[in-house]
Amino acid sequence: MSASSSASINPAGVTSTPSHPSRGSGRGIPELGQTEKQYSTVMKKQAQRHIGDYLRTDIKGVLELSRPVNKDKAHASERTINTVVQKTKIFFEEFDNAVKLQQLSPPEGSARSVKDDLVKERDSYKPLTLFISKVANAIQKGGETPSRLLIPHKRTDTAMVNAETNSRVDIALKCIDVSSQVAMGEEFFDSSASTKKQREDKNKAYYEDIFAIIEVKRYATASDQASAFEQLVRYTREVYDKQHNRRFAWGLTICGFELRICLFGSNYILASEKFDLQTDAGKQQLIRLLVYWSFCEDHRLGYDPTIRRLEYPGCWEIDVPSLNAPEADPMQKFKVETFYSNTVIVSADRQFGRLTRCFLASRQKPESNKQVGAMKHDVIIKDAWPESEKDANDDKRDEVAHLKTIHTHMPKGVETDGTYPTLEAGGRVCFSRDPHSSESEDPDFVEDNTSSLLGDILVDVNKSESSSAEAPESRKKEIAYRVHKRIATSPIGEPLRRLDSILELIIIVADVMRAHHDILENCKILHRDISNNNVMFSRTEEGSVKGLLIDFDHAIGVEPGSRKCHQQRSGTLPFMSVNNLENNGNKRTSLDDWESLIYLLCWIGTFGLRNEHAPDQQTQESLHIGRWTSGTLETIARSKRTDLDSEGNFANITSQFYEDSGDILFLANLVETLRRTLIDREEKDCKGANILKRGIGAISLLSVEMDFENTDDLFKKARMVSQKPTVERIDPFKNRADNDAAISEKMLVELEKHAKLAKDSLRNGYEDFPISILSLLLKRPS
Repeated sequence: MSASSSASINPAGVTSTPSHPSRGSGRGIPELGQTEKQYSTVMKKQAQRHIGDYLRTDIKGVLELSRPVNKDKAHASERTINTVVQKTKIFFEEFDNAVKLQQLSPPEGSARSVKDDLVKERDSYKPLTLFISKVANAIQKGGETPSRLLIPHKRTDTAMVNAETNSRVDIALKCIDVSSQVAMGEEFFDSSASTKKQREDKNKAYYEDIFAIIEVKRYATASDQASAFEQLVRYTREVYDKQHNRRFAWGLTICGFELRICLFGSNYILASEKFDLQTDAGKQQLIRLLVYWSFCEDHRLGYDPTIRRLEYPGCWEIDVPSLNAPEADPMQKFKVETFYSNTVIVSADRQFGRLTRCFLASRQKPESNKQVGAMKHDVIIKDAWPESEKDANDDKRDEVAHLKTIHTHMPKGVETDGTYPTLEAGGRVCFSRDPHSSESEDPDFVEDNTSSLLGDILVDVNKSESSSAEAPESRKKEIAYRVHKRIATSPIGEPLRRLDSILELIIIVADVMRAHHDILENCKILHRDISNNNVMFSRTEEGSVKGLLIDFDHAIGVEPGSRKCHQQRSGTLPFMSVNNLENNGNKRTSLDDWESLIYLLCWIGTFGLRNEHAPDQQTQESLHIGRWTSGTLETIARSKRTDLDSEGNFANITSQFYEDSGDILFLANLVETLRRTLIDREEKDCKGANILKRGIGAISLLSVEMDFENTDDLFKKARMVSQKPTVERIDPFKNRADNDAAISEKMLVELEKHAKLAKDSLRNGYEDFPISILSLLLKRPS
């Protein structure tokens, strides 16, 4: 579907952005009790890890990824580059003199002053921003028709409005209309607003408006370059978080005179080779980039042409692949259904991975601001970049395929209706690479995936990684193949934080695990990600609650005739099972999801439904449950094995639940019952949670009957006794897979028993459980 004239791709102003989700709307480990300084430190360390995992430098061809696809636009951009170079050449020498930062590297043996470095670094902002503005002015007057102009924000070294931390961006680039006036010289830094407040409001910088960020450092040293990368990673994460139609992002680092162009994708950072801005050739490459950005298609900038913001009436217009596309016409596979949204409930607040976003949406297009405000949502749209197979027919983890299977094989008109999603539309996102082509020309539709985005660079980078001479543990992983997918489902669930009580929580998790059980039995699909974000609920008009299990993105089909699936790490911290944390060779079964449920209930029992009982970070880390989020995945797994191993160990967790009210005690009884059913079993080699070691092959002297009259027998048995014993490792998390169906059934029975008591209590209006019922429940079996 083509965008209407009132729709825009890149955000142009915070006032018209439909939704600004706050931090915490995303997934992952809850940031409990962190101060802003602690959170900033965490984000800095995370950025450094991301650089180690994802950054690849000196990649050739990064600049060319910004070149216009349309042939006419591409030719116009090349002509404009030559024009701009001629018009700005007189400014080259002025630029060199102004940007010079004393030297490219600190004097040998001299001590560097942080304060002096910062002052000198800031001195370079003005000539850099003036250079970019002069390029924009020359493009505007170059005789061609660009799609937009790129200019620097008026304020440099600025704290962004609505940012998560107080970190300051050096230079921010934004897109403006080609008819806008490009300020030059001193007027670029002065607002015409008459009052101080007006000047401040006019010059405020928002991540919602920013196209790309430039990080500047005084020197071209390795440490300054590393610092520039780290800051760029942190700030670009906020661009993803605030811009809900961003597929990938651009950024620049300028260290001394060395320019690098950076491209940020879902699992890679590609940094170009260095361009020396002291040379005419280096400056011309910067001009080339700015011209390409001015002429290219919106999708080359990283914006999503299938998610458009309607300036009026002020909502998002979202295309979702249709389920009803006829196969006879090849072009019909690009057929879409269009939805409208005024609410973003999950933003892409994680820069790498699936980049999941969720919108509440309606099929009905609003015609006014008033209708936007009164919009009734009937679907939830999930937009993500999961790892996938190139051929959709080979994609075993495709959520659309799973939901189609569930729709076909799950019984209708039964109690589980409404406890799992119904697929309304969905598939792989496609768009026209050349929206400027005429009606008669091939629209050049392309599937949005890693390969179509990076082209030959993907092949070259992965080939380089696989042939690297570095040790395997030092190599970066190959860039995974990811596909842009989007689905619309119903019903719309509410998050756990909106539940009224712990009793309601117990009721809805029983619904969810019944759905989990029946989907596995009827559809042979294992969910594999029980977490706080995937367990939701709906509320009836009468006020009762019903659980809803969502997000089958990690789900996988089990082996034919079996309930087991191959080992593969999945899940969400701190709810990941021991098998997934250890990433071991054990078969994954439904018991891994039941184990995750225990962790989820314990987490809520400790911190509350809304994290309202979360302590400061230091206190949290001192709690037993704090070990489920700190350290390596392997140390977390060891902690969980210890905590689950016995009733006494597990009491260390439940004794730190946030209060001793009846419903919390009831929750503690439930999780202990589930733990006991999962762990304290009588089957051979399945009892407990820790790996056992058993000696085999050795024979005790006292257990051997010696016939001292028979010399041959004596020596034979003496050799048996002297054999060196071997040790057999017994892992109950491995052996339990052989009995997972029976164990799951028992756990479901116990959970539904607790849920029935919770329903009875709420129906009878009890605030807490009657002491008689609670006492009965708390009795341990002999």
